[in-house]
Amino acid sequence: MKPTKFLAFSCTHCPYQDEAAISWLLDEISSYKPSVIIHLGDGHEADAASRWDTDKYVELVDEYKEHNQLLADIRKAAPRRAKLIFLEGNHDANILAKGRIDSRLHELIDYRQHEPELKHWRTIPYIYDRRRGTYKLGQIVFSHGYECSVSGVRREALYMLEGSQYGLYVHGHTHRPEPVQQIYANQTTPLTYWRANAGCLRDLKPSYMKRRNTSQWGHGLVRGEAMRLKSPRASKCWDAETLIRTKYDNWVMQGV
Repeated sequence: MKPTKFLAFSCTHCPYQDEAAISWLLDEISSYKPSVIIHLGDGHEADAASRWDTDKYVELVDEYKEHNQLLADIRKAAPRRAKLIFLEGNHDANILAKGRIDSRLHELIDYRQHEPELKHWRTIPYIYDRRRGTYKLGQIVFSHGYECSVSGVRREALYMLEGSQYGLYVHGHTHRPEPVQQIYANQTTPLTYWRANAGCLRDLKPSYMKRRNTSQWGHGLVRGEAMRLKSPRASKCWDAETLIRTKYDNWVMQGV
């Protein structure tokens, strides 16, 4: 059985995507030629549904235009028969969340009605459920992510991987790219579970984070190979790595 090549990325937050990071992503897709591309969500900033005050005003139509173009560029860079997966993130889901924007407008502002490129992508809703809110490739489970703290992310990974021995959990959400790492039951006892974080592809100091630490944020992606399994295995049937283009300090030094 031939393994399937995949590439996963997260958190572009259009229209606040970092153009250099997007160009890097497209180059990696063109050169790596993955059979499955997973967009881990937060494609939109959803500024209109934000609870945070911002220095900028962005219309949803501009977010949709930027995200649709990004999806088109990825499709064009991908192999012809590549499977394209879009896992909603919390920012995407906020657009239609109860109480964020007048519910009488939801049919008008549903991003899926304004981004024709999504017809090429399988969209999976943002729901904290290992069956309905994830995409699975063999022993690997993909999700946007929900928790931010170290302990919270660990609990989340164990929940998402339950029943997937020797599994890998790939997520985003925190904007902190992290290498593939084994999960431990305690300081000395390793479990047969791993996780990796794809980081983000957006600007690394948004206005609402001016007084908060973003030093661990960075541009990255996760890529690798996985066997499409029909039954459990008593060993890892995947290989993966996190590629980090730049972390916050280097991004600042570049004069962004």
